[in-house]
Amino acid sequence: MKKQLLIVSVLACNFVNTNLFSQEKKEKIESLEEVVVTATKFETNKKNIGKIVYKITQETIENSRGKSIVDLLNDVPGVEINGNFSTRGQNLGYYIRGGRNRQVAILLDGVNVNDPSSFNGDFDLRQLDINQIERIEVLKGASSTLYGTGAATGVINIILKKASKNSFSGTFNSSVGTNSSSENNRFAADEISTNFNFNGTLGKLDYLFALNGNGSKGLSAAENSGNKEFEEDVFSRQNMLLKLNYSVNNKFKIGILTSIDEFSTDFDGFDFDPLTFASIPADKDNNLESFQKRFAVNADYSYSKGELKLRTFYTDIKRTETPSKDFFKGEVLGFDIFNNYKFTNEISLLTGFTAQFQDMIQRTSFSTIEEGKGKQHFYDPYISVNYNSSFGFNLNAGSRLNIHNEYGSNFVFNINPSYNFTINNNLIKVFTSYSTAFVTPTLSEIFTKLPSIGELLPEEDITIEVGFDIALSEKININATYFYREETNKIGYDPTTFQTINDLGTFLARGFETEVNFKMNSKLSFLANYTHINRDENLLLKIPQNKIFIKADYKLTNSTFTSLSYRYVDATTDFGNVSLDAYNLVDFFINHSLLNGKVTFYGSIINIFNENFQEIAGFTTRGRNYSLGLNIKL
Repeated sequence: MKKQLLIVSVLACNFVNTNLFSQEKKEKIESLEEVVVTATKFETNKKNIGKIVYKITQETIENSRGKSIVDLLNDVPGVEINGNFSTRGQNLGYYIRGGRNRQVAILLDGVNVNDPSSFNGDFDLRQLDINQIERIEVLKGASSTLYGTGAATGVINIILKKASKNSFSGTFNSSVGTNSSSENNRFAADEISTNFNFNGTLGKLDYLFALNGNGSKGLSAAENSGNKEFEEDVFSRQNMLLKLNYSVNNKFKIGILTSIDEFSTDFDGFDFDPLTFASIPADKDNNLESFQKRFAVNADYSYSKGELKLRTFYTDIKRTETPSKDFFKGEVLGFDIFNNYKFTNEISLLTGFTAQFQDMIQRTSFSTIEEGKGKQHFYDPYISVNYNSSFGFNLNAGSRLNIHNEYGSNFVFNINPSYNFTINNNLIKVFTSYSTAFVTPTLSEIFTKLPSIGELLPEEDITIEVGFDIALSEKININATYFYREETNKIGYDPTTFQTINDLGTFLARGFETEVNFKMNSKLSFLANYTHINRDENLLLKIPQNKIFIKADYKLTNSTFTSLSYRYVDATTDFGNVSLDAYNLVDFFINHSLLNGKVTFYGSIINIFNENFQEIAGFTTRGRNYSLGLNIKL
């Protein structure tokens, strides 16, 4: 606790030290004036949205070089990504508002991406590289009206970089770092990453081509509690992405997006005590290889009263585990077509229709789904009305019908009023919402359910929110949201039969999230957020009740940027009723630019105080580690 108070005191001293910068030009926070797309599927001013949409901007990404997508998402209030501080090959848990992976919709340029071959049907964020990302928008709460299955607790919309207006532009990025635990702080180049990004505009055609490769070693996934040293588990990933857009005229644009992602990771397993049946993490020679192909065709058409968009997508994923020889193959083909029509400056109507066709093959020691036996499809018509009055009142309301070939149909809706007003030139938004959501069972769950179950029902969610967003004195932004969530038809797992079931009953989660941004001047800014959550014990474990994140950004010079952050994660419990202690992490980042920003050197020290902790019982976490990198703009 003394260490925690010391850290907060240091940050506070930096925060109050204003005399050195008293002559700086005033900087205005315009968070309520920013444009976002995730909440309505079209560009919309944040003040007209009855939600809090968190943005990870390009500026934040550039000032946090060395961080991954998952690192940045972990800084957002209400988001906890479990496994991020372990080995690079560790499976990740996405916990938002008491939910889990299946209840978080992950979008790529607005298109829902998922893995039909996985047990949770979720998207693996390890597949994406931060250098290909323009920005990330995070919308929390039930959002199935617009985004369908999986959008029960939150939506993470990852928006790819846009092409430069020049005929050719590019970046080269490379970094090297250590990768050690707190008990074994060896200094070795165990993490290496290299990225190329080429983009530009040639007449009516713009392009983006990106290559990425990174590797990690040095750590064992399982933590050794005895004297024998465990073998290190190696992780490697390669990625290629191509994005093309052609403007037929100033109203019509078509584009394609294709990517190939491949990674290989060693991972450990468990031994089982024959007397207590307890599972004990153990050093194992397991390996997972994943190969993923994606292809999409998009079209945008603008007309006098609105805009029509088409998004199509195809995904092919193969995963193989050794020595078990477990094999998984999944395919998903789908489209989403939607139109936004503006009746007046105040009223617009969004109508859409989406469909998905999924197929999988699974061969494991527990269950087998042969080719042609694991198929499902669904169709979803949806509608959403937006009213933005001239006197500050806004209303969003909509509904969606999910028509599924296995369990029939499911109806969801939302109503979301908000109101903007000013007090002494301070812009204030208050809002509330009532939203329902659903999560379709995955292919693996549908075809491994208990024989006695006629059909596996979709999970259903209800979320109620109340909150506010305030911009004070042009330099301070404060927001807070209270939420209450009910979950029914929870899809569970029967440990006696190793098959899928629906858990009976209603499970609750409630809490609040708040964040403060203070831009003191052009050199110093400060961010702090806090998350509190209470959830039924029947919901997933490893979700901390309290979480604090504090960050101070300071420009030493016009060319040198520094960032110091502090994170507190509350004690929690893992499976087997294993207690996980609270932990504190302090990280430092720095970058320095030369030649008018053409060349940037960057570095980081994470877990400065070498905290020894666990986020997954029996598995290692990273101790104090260092990284250095170079970014060159071509």
